[in-house]
Formats: sequence, structure tokens, C-alpha cells
Amino acid sequence: MSGWPNLNENTPLKVGNSMYVCTLTQQVIALDAATGKEMWRFNPHADKNARFNGGAYCRGVAYFERTDVPALWGVTGGRLAAIDAQTGKLCEDFGDKGYVDLKKGIGDFIPGYFGNTSAPIVVRGKVIIGHMVRDGQDRYAPSGVVRAYDAVTGKFAWA
Repeated sequence: MSGWPNLNENTPLKVGNSMYVCTLTQQVIALDAATGKEMWRFNPHADKNARFNGGAYCRGVAYFERTDVPALWGVTGGRLAAIDAQTGKLCEDFGDKGYVDLKKGIGDFIPGYFGNTSAPIVVRGKVIIGHMVRDGQDRYAPSGVVRAYDAVTGKFAWA
């Protein structure tokens, strides 16, 4: 893929017999942990114009065992996605049809000056996520606030 760096900087996540990884293009892939065979792939169609530091990154995904479906959370170019860990399909009841817009409420910013550089984490039913900003590049850059969202609904909880 032209213009995207050729490196992998994510930490795989193993749950049961599955291993989950994410790619530079923000795709989440489920692998059979014993064989390495791909079981499914989720492509969020990340915005290439939102790349920061001249590249793209996906550091990892988080896992949460919901009562109705085991779900994964992927960071997808300023969005938080809830994906069914067994099928790779979006959890349509999370956020807005499976996504939470992480750009909402941070103010104006230049594309590429905001992005997620760490995998989200799920604690006590909340998906917690931070982001990086291009500090020192623009006086009006957004803050690097850490936020939490309800792990089932995607509703904003705190910042």
C-alpha cells in the first residue's frame, strides 16, 4: 500500500482458541491460535487522510465478554468499533451502528493531528481510550483527554 509504512506495531490478543491482531490499515483479523488460519477479517475502511506522524498504526484491540455476544473493540481512525469476536461483524447496537466517533467533543483539529496510539482497555464495563495529539505543532491542537464509554451501549461515560 503506497504511503503506508511497512511495519507491524500491535500486540496480539489471545482469547480462548482465537488470536486477534490489527493491521496498519486498521483491519482486525481473527486467527485460529493453533494453526494461524484466518477465521475472519473486519475492514473499517479507515480514513487515509487521518494518518498522523506520516504513518498508520494499530496497537491492538480489547476484549469484553458481553452477556449477548463476546465483543472486541478496535481503534479505527478516530472511531471506536465494537465487533462480534466470533463473526467479525459490527455490534450494531453499540454507539452509532457499531461505532463511536472519538472526534466528537474535542474541538477543531487538522486531520493527522489526532489519533489513537494505544489499544483501548475494558475495565468494570467501560471501554477506556486515550489518544495522541501533535503537541507543539499547532497552538489550537486538541487536548489528549482520556475518555470512557459504556462497553455495551457505547454511551459516553466520563473524561
